[in-house]
Amino acid sequence: MLTYEDVWDDLLAALEDSGLEAFDVQNFIEMSTCLREFRCYCQVTGARAGSEIRAEIAFVWDAVMTARSVYGHEAAPPSGFRTLPGFLSRDGAMTDALELEIKYYFPAKDFESAGFLTRTVQNIIMAIVDHQNFPEVNFEISVAPDQVVNVHRAYAFYRWPVPLNTERLELAPLCREIARVLQALHHSGHFEESL
Repeated sequence: MLTYEDVWDDLLAALEDSGLEAFDVQNFIEMSTCLREFRCYCQVTGARAGSEIRAEIAFVWDAVMTARSVYGHEAAPPSGFRTLPGFLSRDGAMTDALELEIKYYFPAKDFESAGFLTRTVQNIIMAIVDHQNFPEVNFEISVAPDQVVNVHRAYAFYRWPVPLNTERLELAPLCREIARVLQALHHSGHFEESL
């Protein structure tokens, strides 16, 4: 089974090979449970620094996954220990896997345009992806005392399952997809930012 370090190393290499610029690479560890979390952002080459059109890729890695990556599948979780889900292989055996969470951030200046932006971004993404992960669109808002609605962040996201029982991860198709989505968002004409 691949290790946590293998996964993020393969991911960063695939992003670079796809022409994406990774930045703000973060690794977190929760000390009491040894839960690890990786997160990074990327943008297309030529995008201005601080662009609102960018992608975030994240995953979590629990202590059982660390034990299995070091000691193999005989490293069973302790009684009552919650693990992240694996998935069933064709032969019905449980396979180690993780889910990458992909978020596409885009500018949203006012909440009145949320419906239009949701449909637009979903249509852009679904015209590019060749899987059934229909993107969910979220808006993080606040309402001021004078009832003005402020949009702080807007993003579309879906999850991408990654099997870990392999020598190397094949993340090139995912990273090329991310690059195509970011290019399409930049060139859609619906946002002020363009390349």
